Amino acid sequence: MKGARRVDLVRLSEHLSAQQRHPELVKAIARAAAAGSIREDLRTALASLRLIEARQKESPREDIRTLNDETTITGALFTQAVVLYARATFTTGKRPSLLGEARLTDEERATHEEVKLLRNGAIGHFGRGEGLKDGPLVREAVILSFTRRQRQLGVYTVRAQHKARLAMRLIHLIEVRLREIAERQDSLFDKVDRLLSEAVKADAILGPSLPQFQFDVESFCRSPEAAQRLHAQLEAGDVKDMDYVISVPKV
Repeated sequence: MKGARRVDLVRLSEHLSAQQRHPELVKAIARAAAAGSIREDLRTALASLRLIEARQKESPREDIRTLNDETTITGALFTQAVVLYARATFTTGKRPSLLGEARLTDEERATHEEVKLLRNGAIGHFGRGEGLKDGPLVREAVILSFTRRQRQLGVYTVRAQHKARLAMRLIHLIEVRLREIAERQDSLFDKVDRLLSEAVKADAILGPSLPQFQFDVESFCRSPEAAQRLHAQLEAGDVKDMDYVISVPKV
């Protein structure tokens, strides 16, 4: 791998898109990139739920229902897991959608729908989440208290930081979706490889232009330490979490 040339195909696709060249290759690169970022959303969501499990095993039961640092952390992790799962599977945006529901079992689809309800009806937009199986996320009461001498109005809100039963079902569902996106990723990268090879053969300009889209490790990484680690992995030919390597034709 030493001395290998590395081309940033995302930068290449942006250039080709601006020139309205090779639209199928541009689309394939976008979908391959989407597969990678969807996988990272799902992996982070799963890590968040696993961390909740680990932290709650260490927390005294009497502390779990009180609003303290631990429940705040739990709520943040749970919200992140729901938002990231939603972003990876059903919310719309600039990223191509790759995961449908056709391969889900009835039970998995029910969990998917419950997460959708939670995200759309209680987390992404405010709502109580009345349709959740184990009760709403938010309960509110406006309380009128009165005696013979005075009346008092107040509002009391209870917010579940974590839906434990749903989280357990979501862990299983995320594992299913991770296997699905891994399968899709391989086929998508195969398609990029094929289309790029075809485009280079058919387009006399494309091949010689590839070096200008060289992958810049320093600008890609957030810190010099991260860049140094990635350089070392690239030179060794063993990049952590890099599932597939395509061959760029020599020019």
